Amino acid sequence: MKVMTILMVLHNAAEYVKLSIRSIRLFSDVEQLSIVVVDNHSEDALAEWAREQEDITYVYMDEGQLPFGQVVNAVCSELKIDGDLLIMDAHYLLTPHALSRMQALLYQEDTIGAVGGVSNSFSVFPKRSEPKDYKAAICWADEENAPAQGKWVLGLHSDVVLLKASAIAQLGKYDCFDEQLESQEYVMKDLGLRMVLNDWKQQICLGALFWDLRGEGPHHSENKGEEAVLERKWGMHYFNTRYNGNLVDMITEDRERSFSVLEIGCDCGANLLEILDRYHHVAVYGVELNEKAAMVASHVAHVQVKNIEEQKLDFAPRMFDYIIFGDVLEHLHDPLRTIQYCRGFLKEEGRIVASIPNLMNISVTEELLRGNFTYTETGLLDKTHIHLFTFNEIIRMFHAGGYEIEDIKSIIYPISAEQEALADRLLELQSGASRHMYETFQYLVCARMSE
Repeated sequence: MKVMTILMVLHNAAEYVKLSIRSIRLFSDVEQLSIVVVDNHSEDALAEWAREQEDITYVYMDEGQLPFGQVVNAVCSELKIDGDLLIMDAHYLLTPHALSRMQALLYQEDTIGAVGGVSNSFSVFPKRSEPKDYKAAICWADEENAPAQGKWVLGLHSDVVLLKASAIAQLGKYDCFDEQLESQEYVMKDLGLRMVLNDWKQQICLGALFWDLRGEGPHHSENKGEEAVLERKWGMHYFNTRYNGNLVDMITEDRERSFSVLEIGCDCGANLLEILDRYHHVAVYGVELNEKAAMVASHVAHVQVKNIEEQKLDFAPRMFDYIIFGDVLEHLHDPLRTIQYCRGFLKEEGRIVASIPNLMNISVTEELLRGNFTYTETGLLDKTHIHLFTFNEIIRMFHAGGYEIEDIKSIIYPISAEQEALADRLLELQSGASRHMYETFQYLVCARMSE
């Protein structure tokens, strides 16, 4: 008999946890279930209520508010929790069949070590429109006709994760969770990477819905201290475990066709994994400069640890149908020379697919007019950007590199009324520009070799 424990670690969230526990009582559908509520030194009225509940185990951390990893390790050890463990944030409500569907998917394959769900605040709803409230979410969950369908991902959203007992045991049993990290978000991010390195698959259960009472996210606060801890531990500045859907959408092939894809700067392999998920007969390869990221990606694809600008890739000529540059060309000293070099690895009908940030976006132009050109950790003025692009420069580069652009699309994010007015004034001043040049945050390019 499979045993599942729901573990909630919370601080000053009494009203939320009461609603969450009520939803579990209504919709739990697994035979062996226990609920553990860990009060991480709250100052609200949770203790009085919790101690009256006969169907939950209540633990109060009286030493003060402790790091999430330390709390979970201590509680699992003290209570001898040995079964499957559902880490669940107290802000979520359960819907029908969510637990049984996640449990079924967890045991669909021996190599699946963790399963997440979908929510109104994270992930994408399959097939039908997203429910607008909790009542609609209950109906959605009841009607979902593909309950055991899973999607293989590099990392799950940290708020709701079901961990297989055997995976926990391999990764450390009662010291499975990193005690250096303060928050649930970063502890689970670290755990997800360790699962990849130990060949445990992580799957999103597309029929398991958890309703976030806070509405659409994100709900995690930025924590530079934890980012630094994670960066030191893993030797990576970025932790891209989620794929770029807009970029992957630029690949349009029949699901049954055999073809090959190379990603330059593949990071941990999230884009390549998504391509594997979409196409049945695709071979995926990567090139990554960071050895630690390449080590993670190697569990998804064939990866070489190389610097593309040294032009020493060990691939056969005319090997690839697609070569992908996902936010990479701006990090190169000579992107033109790089795309020219890649011509030798593309098949005759092969294509380069790239996402490239737009320096002319109104947010940058606005600051430039004020005399500011300040680099940041991420974004359009990421401090690691070496080469800067506008729409016209993208066109010129691919043309000079011997490519014909088949398609170029704009990714546009909302701008303020003041920025819209500024764009209008700039367009009046300079007739050579187009509105999309100010509105576009990132361009998506698909280019093939010209004659």
